[in-house]
Amino acid sequence: MPTRTVDPHRLRRVDWSVLATLVALAILVGIWPITGVLTTYVPLLAVPAAAGLPYLIPALRLMPLGDTTWAFWFADVAGVLVMLLTALVVLRAPKRRAALAPRSGRAFGRGVWVTTVAVVAGNLVRGVFTSFMVHADLGTYLGTLAANVVVSAITGALLGLVVGAVAAIVAATGRRAAAGDGEEADAAASAETHPVEHDADAEASVTA
Repeated sequence: MPTRTVDPHRLRRVDWSVLATLVALAILVGIWPITGVLTTYVPLLAVPAAAGLPYLIPALRLMPLGDTTWAFWFADVAGVLVMLLTALVVLRAPKRRAALAPRSGRAFGRGVWVTTVAVVAGNLVRGVFTSFMVHADLGTYLGTLAANVVVSAITGALLGLVVGAVAAIVAATGRRAAAGDGEEADAAASAETHPVEHDADAEASVTA
């Protein structure tokens, strides 16, 4: 029976859904009418920015927001690229790709984990840039760096619930589609086998 070789590093539909959801979240964060209204109803979201930490996740927008400079815009774009690159590296890790068709629970957990790590990496870029821009001393820099990691991990885990939910839905639909394809293949193989058996029985009866 021929076997199919599967590249352990090839991205699956679930992996692409994680990356696509991260891009969508970065775009949504970059739309100020959305984030502004959200911050108004959830003032807690403004606390990290007030403390000099990155706001939510790296934002993807076409131009700088308000009076911010292009340098901050480039820092956000760099943060988005690092976030996506980190997610891609984690998704391609062989130990996280043990199952060829991950179950919904596994896909959800992986989505949360990948998002958490990716958001921390992306926000570190923004945090380091901000520290240099404000000429922070070593103590302030290290304290801000530690706080950035903690806050970004919490933010990433919360947004990871959304990413994980999307990944779980994609995984569930993928498994159902794979099961349907398997049933069709079995039916086709059965249909090809029965005529052969019937012909063999007919030849045996004629010979007798």
